Amino acid sequence: MSTNKKFADDYKQEMVKLVTELGKKPSEVAKDIGVTPVSVRRWVRQYGIHGQDAFPGKGKLRPA
Repeated sequence: MSTNKKFADDYKQEMVKLVTELGKKPSEVAKDIGVTPVSVRRWVRQYGIHGQDAFPGKGKLRPA
């Protein structure tokens, strides 16, 4: 059973904005949503490089 959480693209973008625009620490955002700070930092980095296209998804979801 997988423990990885899946988040929608727009949700990740909102979390990135909390860090980049509102100045929250990645560790604070991570704690609030239950992921590691590394994940939030990765989202911020990807968004900085790719903008709106940072989180394209895989196109297929695995069954729960």
